[in-house]
This record gives sequence, structure tokens and C-alpha cells, in this order.
Amino acid sequence: MMKKWNKAIAVILSMSMLFLLGTHKTYAASKYVVLEAQWKDGHIDHVQTLLKDGVTYGSIFSFGSEARLHWSMEDKDTAVLSGSRKHIVVNLGSNIAEVDGQEVDMGRAPVWFISHLYVPIKFLAAALDGEVAEWDAKSGKVTLTGLHKYNDNFSSGMLGYTYSILSQVGDLEITHENTGKTVTIPLGIKDIDVNTHNLTMDFEVTSKNLLIATIVYSDRKTSVYDLYTLVFKNQGLIRKSIAHGLTEQIESIRADGKIQLINDENIRVIEDETGNILEVNAR
Repeated sequence: MMKKWNKAIAVILSMSMLFLLGTHKTYAASKYVVLEAQWKDGHIDHVQTLLKDGVTYGSIFSFGSEARLHWSMEDKDTAVLSGSRKHIVVNLGSNIAEVDGQEVDMGRAPVWFISHLYVPIKFLAAALDGEVAEWDAKSGKVTLTGLHKYNDNFSSGMLGYTYSILSQVGDLEITHENTGKTVTIPLGIKDIDVNTHNLTMDFEVTSKNLLIATIVYSDRKTSVYDLYTLVFKNQGLIRKSIAHGLTEQIESIRADGKIQLINDENIRVIEDETGNILEVNAR
């Protein structure tokens, strides 16, 4: 009698374990493999990714975050990566995804594994404007190249204000951190591409309390850059200068304390404190 009870308990426990495992989206046949992700901006990631049933998968949320895209679950079955220049939608249970408004067959449906949502890596690489460059069948290592990043804006804080360059229009938006009031200054930085260029923003305060903001947009390969210089007095813009195609470093504040602003035609020398133009020299 005791042996029968022991067998019955064992069967019940086995069935309970199967039921519990069935409530989680796990896959015993899955394993991690090494993936090298080479981004077009020169950054390289070495991450573990998933191999299941002969297909290599990548975490859509991890790659989306690295690509500077916002990720979210639109509902319990729909995952979205979004930015001003990229929009990717995948649906659980379906191998059909949407990339920038176009339907794409991923080949396999997404997979949940230990709290991550995985999609076929070939699809993910193509959706991020890259490709699978190499797959080592022996080691399982996969190499992706040309992956893009899609920054929406570039921000920096100074003296209670946030200065943001909006990549869609290339203008500078200044926001008061307490009131939320914004001012937009047209710059015309067109076609910002963070995959091939660097964009930096720096600030200097002169001895007589003018604020100089310098924005540099430079080509990584050639080091040629465009320089945007803005001079503020009491948070109001008093001077703006834009120069394209520079190759040498330009200092905004000279050794004598005067400020020089360079544009495509000339170099203006202005007075500290007042911002008055003292001289204009041909470039």
C-alpha cells in the first residue's frame, strides 16, 4: 500500500513540475553563443546571444537600447523599437515584423527566454541597417557589421538651462530647467549622422560673464568639421557664427580676452561684455 502511495505522489510531483514549467516561456534546448556586434560608429560589443533549433537570436531590447531607440511593449504581445528615423514592431507568435512601415518576414517568431525577447539575428541586423558578416559553425560565434545608431537629440546642461540639438531639424533648443520655457535657435545642421560623425557641445564663460557655446560637427574619417559658435548675454543670444569645412582648431577666446567668431566669409573680433564688433578680417 505504501509503495502505491509513493508512486502516486511521484506522479503528482512530476505533473506539478511539468505544469509549472509550462507556465514560463523557457526553452531547454536553447543555449547562449558569443556574438560580436560592430557598430558603424566604431563601437564593438561582445555579447551572449541565443541559439535555438539552429537559429541565432538577439535580444531586441538590448540591441534597441544600444541603437539609441526607445523600446516598449505596446501590449502583451507587441514589442516596439522607435525613434525619429527608425520604427520596428514585432509580434509574439508571428514571424512577420514591421520595419519603417514595411512588412518583413523574420523567418521565425520571437522567443522569450529568461526575461528577454529574442528575434532572429539576421533580421535584427538588417533592421538596424547592418548585416551578418560571419558565422563560425564550429564555435557558433556570429559577427555583425555596419549596425547603425539613431540618436534623436544631443543635450547638455549649463547654468540652469538644457541645451538640446534636435537631430530631425538640426536646431538648438534651450529649455529653462525650472519653468520649462523653451527657445529655439536655427542652426541648420542638416543630415546629422552619428554613425559617421561626432557632435560635441562645449561652454565657456568669459571674464565679463558672456556665455560662449561652441558646437562641433566633425567627420571621423577626415577630421574636417563645421563650427557653430553662439554668444549669450544674460541668457539672451547676441551673436551667432557658423563656419563649414574647417581643418584647424579655432579658439573662441583669444589671449587678449577678445572673442573671435568665424564664419564662411570672415572672422569677426568682438568685445567681451558688450559683444560689440571691434574688427572684421577676411577668412
